[in-house]
Amino acid sequence: MKKTTTVNINGIVFHIDEDAYQRLDAYLEKLKQHFKKEEGCDEIMSGIESRLSEVFREKKKGSDRVVSMEDVRDAITQLGEPSEISGEEEQDNPGPSFSSRTEPAPKRLFRDPDNKYIGGVCGGLGAYFQIDPTWMRVIFLLTIFAYSFGLILYIILWIVIPKARTTADRLAMRGEKINLSNIEKSIREDLRDIKQNLEDLSKKS
Repeated sequence: MKKTTTVNINGIVFHIDEDAYQRLDAYLEKLKQHFKKEEGCDEIMSGIESRLSEVFREKKKGSDRVVSMEDVRDAITQLGEPSEISGEEEQDNPGPSFSSRTEPAPKRLFRDPDNKYIGGVCGGLGAYFQIDPTWMRVIFLLTIFAYSFGLILYIILWIVIPKARTTADRLAMRGEKINLSNIEKSIREDLRDIKQNLEDLSKKS
């Protein structure tokens, strides 16, 4: 018989074995120490916790399933250890090297909220097929003017294709591995874009 506890990860409540909780808590604390002096530490940690909650939800087959030590280890293996970001070897947790987890990941189709004019459909299709979204927009405009189904098709895709809401979604949309290095990189890019937009607004005002 194992003792379990309840934990809230990114707003999602999970039941987790006590030993698994201790391992997860130690991992998150190590990450906080690693990123604490970095700009955007809170945003990076939020992105990491969001990915952890996604991994655990994927593994849960029912509402009563408890997150085990194996689930936590699998999640940590996917994300990697903080020392691997700087190229150091992890002595107390041997496993696959970071380079083995940087190969291209399977892409997923999302609407791109960061590259949109209307719904982000063309931005998402462009990222998925590695085509400039401008060309996708041109194709849709031509089908709208030449054929009546163009607008209907766009609306259908807008409804059925999910929006890339999280950092993990954006990485999956581009076919990048969802690990610590890429999560940090993506969030830093978002923060730079926000900062640049604020500077542009201040210059105009």
